[in-house]
Amino acid sequence: MKEIIFGTTNPAKLEQMRGALAPTGITVTGITEIVDAGTLPDVPENGNSACENARAKAHAYARAINRPVLSVDNALYLNGLPDNEQPGVHMRRMKGHAGRLTDQELLEHFIPLIESLGDGVIGRWEYGVCVATHTGGIAVTTIVSPRRLISVPSPVRLPGYPLESLQIDPESGTYVSEMTPGERAAFWQRQIGDELAKFIASLPDVF
Repeated sequence: MKEIIFGTTNPAKLEQMRGALAPTGITVTGITEIVDAGTLPDVPENGNSACENARAKAHAYARAINRPVLSVDNALYLNGLPDNEQPGVHMRRMKGHAGRLTDQELLEHFIPLIESLGDGVIGRWEYGVCVATHTGGIAVTTIVSPRRLISVPSPVRLPGYPLESLQIDPESGTYVSEMTPGERAAFWQRQIGDELAKFIASLPDVF
């Protein structure tokens, strides 16, 4: 597979996937580069896991454009929080907040939360990954990526991925948001790129 359509309207997530897969020779094309975002179906993200949300989006987008689509959804889990208080897949729809949180509101929620857990909390992102075809073919996997988060934010923000300004690369000690594009690509290759490339390479020809 030389090209894959990535079903997202989030430019930060598109940059992440392109960086993660850069060494593989796979071209990652954002779905809004081939169709107008306004023509895409509105897919509710109400699944109980990242994989459920990724599956729903990949299937809906693949049917909309009649081509295979890759979709990825994220869920965050922090050490020290009970299960019923984990952000999980509901980061933008936290209890006690009306509507979907903006990037700034997300930071305002997480900064005191991380501080309360004993700054420098270890957590993990779970990436639900799905490739779907317009005829109903589905392939799904989960990639787990450990992270360290601190409550002192970097002034550098990545629109669409605000929590990158609270995350530290354990190898370099650098905020993820402060990395150069090349450094971030290398970071994402280490975190999710190898497993993502293996998953895509394992797909049958129908994909």
